[in-house]
Amino acid sequence: MDTTDIRMRVLETDVAKLRLQNEESKVINAGIFEVLNDLRTVTTELRAEMTGLRSDMDGFRTDMDGFRTDMDGFRTDMDGFRTELDKLRVGQDELRAEMRTGHAELREEISVVKRSVGNLELSMKRVEGDVAELKAGHIELRHLVAGLVK
Repeated sequence: MDTTDIRMRVLETDVAKLRLQNEESKVINAGIFEVLNDLRTVTTELRAEMTGLRSDMDGFRTDMDGFRTDMDGFRTDMDGFRTELDKLRVGQDELRAEMRTGHAELREEISVVKRSVGNLELSMKRVEGDVAELKAGHIELRHLVAGLVK
C-alpha cells in the first residue's frame, strides 16, 4: 500500500464519519424542532390560560366591589339601627320621667317600647346572620382567589 491508498482510505473514513455526523445532526435538529413546536404549543396554551385567569380575576374584582357595596349598605343599616337604638334609649329616659307623673300611662308606653325593642332585636339577629354569611362568603372567595393565584 502506498501513501495515496492510505490517504484515500483516511479520506473515505473521514467522509463516512462526516456523513454519520450529518445524519446525527439531522436527527438532533428534527428533535430540536419538535421540542420547539411543543414549546410553542405549551406557550400558546399558557397564554390562553393566563387570559382566562385574568378574566376570572376581573370577575372576582367585580364581585368584590359588589361585596364592598353590600358591606357599605350593611354598615349604613347598622348605623340606622344604632340611631334607632339611641332613640329608644332616649324614649326610655322619657318614660322614666313620666313614670313619676302617671303609673297607668307609663305601662302603656312601656309595652310599646318592648314591642319595638323585640322587633329591633329580631332585625338585629337577621342582620347579624346576614353579616356572618357575608363574612363566610368573603372568606370562601378569598380561598378561591388564593387557589387560583397558586
